Amino acid sequence: MKQKLDKLLRAHPPIRFAMDVADVYFSKRISRAAAELAYFLILTFFPIMICVSAFVNELHLDLNALVEHADPFLPQGVLLIFQEYLTYIDTNQSSAMLLSGAFLTILFASAAVRGLMNIMDELYGRATFRGLWQVAASVLFSVLLLATIYLSLAVVVTGNWFFHLLGQVLRLEGLVERFGTWQWMKYLLLLGLVFLFIVLLYRFAAPLNRPRPPVVPGALAASAALAVASVLFSLLMGNSARYSLVYGSLASVILLLVWLYLCGTILILGNVVNYVLFTHRREARR
Repeated sequence: MKQKLDKLLRAHPPIRFAMDVADVYFSKRISRAAAELAYFLILTFFPIMICVSAFVNELHLDLNALVEHADPFLPQGVLLIFQEYLTYIDTNQSSAMLLSGAFLTILFASAAVRGLMNIMDELYGRATFRGLWQVAASVLFSVLLLATIYLSLAVVVTGNWFFHLLGQVLRLEGLVERFGTWQWMKYLLLLGLVFLFIVLLYRFAAPLNRPRPPVVPGALAASAALAVASVLFSLLMGNSARYSLVYGSLASVILLLVWLYLCGTILILGNVVNYVLFTHRREARR
């Protein structure tokens, strides 16, 4: 009976795809890999804040304006840590702190990237890089992560100017400003930067053997899911004050861990989506 039901469900492509993603999630212990990724992300979070503080000063960005732009995507507890730590760093900023922040970011972020590469190795049964090559590729992506953060902050600062100029060239500024589209276009550009970063991350982590697995569908799903999940998680935690009764003064830290675990799970599931698509196409060719 169970086999007949399974065969009946798998006759529908969308249901079959969802079932295969679920099978990979449980068989490859994606939750454990997401916990490993969240561990390295929490270690990366605070050094990145040191670099963000330096970027904010260089771009002459108001801290309150930055927090306002991040408010829709970050839970209130995470936003509180974000703001308090940036304020603390701003009063103790130095070249030595910036260098140590950049070094620790590269160290821990590269470990997170290697963890993602190991997951790809388990999925496909073939590794992209090994040994020193894997370390070099992970360090490269850590530097790319810092560049993506810097570009994102630059978009926050110059986004309105760029879109106003574009509207003047296309003679659409009156229509677009009436509906307040400039602000949302800024968020779309930020989402595009995240998508591009995830595409490059998946491509480097994917096996080099032929045929190459797809990366764009999973990256598109992951970037959209990250934005939607962050907004929903922020709304859920913002409308609930009960979690602080359980964890007390540690509530904000626990919230940060849960949010990073959610982000890590989505990043890995994007790879799982690519893997399932790859296996389905291979079966179709056979």
